[in-house]
Amino acid sequence: MYDEPTRSRGTVIMSVALHAVLVVVLTAGFRFPSRPVFPAAAVPIQGVMIDESVITKEQQRRERVAHEEQQRKQREERQARERVEQQRRDKEAAAQRERDRVADEQRKAQAERERVAKEEKERVEAAKREKERVAQEKLQKEQRDREEAARKQKEAAAAKQRAQAEAELQTQLAAEAERQSAIANGLQDQYIRLIADKVERNWNKPLNATQGLECIVNVVQIPGGDVVDAKVGRCNGDDVVRRSIEDAVRKASPLPAPPSSAVFQRNLIFVFKPAS
Repeated sequence: MYDEPTRSRGTVIMSVALHAVLVVVLTAGFRFPSRPVFPAAAVPIQGVMIDESVITKEQQRRERVAHEEQQRKQREERQARERVEQQRRDKEAAAQRERDRVADEQRKAQAERERVAKEEKERVEAAKREKERVAQEKLQKEQRDREEAARKQKEAAAAKQRAQAEAELQTQLAAEAERQSAIANGLQDQYIRLIADKVERNWNKPLNATQGLECIVNVVQIPGGDVVDAKVGRCNGDDVVRRSIEDAVRKASPLPAPPSSAVFQRNLIFVFKPAS
């Protein structure tokens, strides 16, 4: 490439040469109008020799310079476009990095919020489980206490019942022993005769009662001899006779006291067999 002063000198030379050629051409082809011809002093004519190769070279040089200038401008434009494109890419890259940074911070913030929320949820659930465990243990303890109290109460009741049963058994055994002793001593037979005699005294004998009457009488009494119920069982008399005997038992209430409490019977059975 040529520097700027060299290009300027070439331009000036080229311009002078072109003007000289133009002057020669115009001078040769122009005729002045007819006028009186005055003799003129001879003027020396200086001719300028134009070398076409110089013009061609100059033209080529100018074209080369123009081409180079065009390439330079294109290169500068391309470089400018590349710079603009690079700036755009840099700006987009910076914007993308900023977006990535913001997104990363947002992800981190979201992750932190999720972590805190998860920890809080786990803490709440753990506290809930602990509360439920304590409540469950309390319920189980209360249940065990109730079961233990019920067991002890049941054992105490069973022990009391066994003691009562044992006492009752001993009482029954003693009463039975006394009764057997009374029976052996003839006190029960004496008691039955007393009852039968009193019933017979209160009997209103029906007219159809036959000789040799014999009936089984079931009597329900309470301590003290009061009759609760009287029922004639097997009997060789008719219904009138039966009812008369039951009425006689009720009239005989209260029945005679036993000679010994050992021979008292709530459900008493005796044979009603009147003498006449």
